[in-house]
Amino acid sequence: VPCGAATAKVEKSADVTLAPVSEESSVTDVLGKVTSGEADAGIVYATDVKGAGSSVQSVPFPEASKTINVYPIATVAHAPNPTGARAFVAFVAGPTGRKALAAAGFGAP
Repeated sequence: VPCGAATAKVEKSADVTLAPVSEESSVTDVLGKVTSGEADAGIVYATDVKGAGSSVQSVPFPEASKTINVYPIATVAHAPNPTGARAFVAFVAGPTGRKALAAAGFGAP
């Protein structure tokens, strides 16, 4: 699970050992446990905290900035609609796409 891998990197960077009561298979499950009161806290992506709105509170820590996930975007060879694919990539990398990504808590492409 990508968030679990990121959490392991943060643990190492912060030189701490976490002892979770449970480990969930997705950030959605982690957020569900926190919002239902089954868990006091959980480590999820900033984008998920932003998406959860006021139901959770973010506690930033500097070590997290050293653990950045990269989400590539590209066209594929022999795409059925190469013009549309290129237009989509340009849209995401352009001003409107960047604004939407920032609003969701993502960094710039």
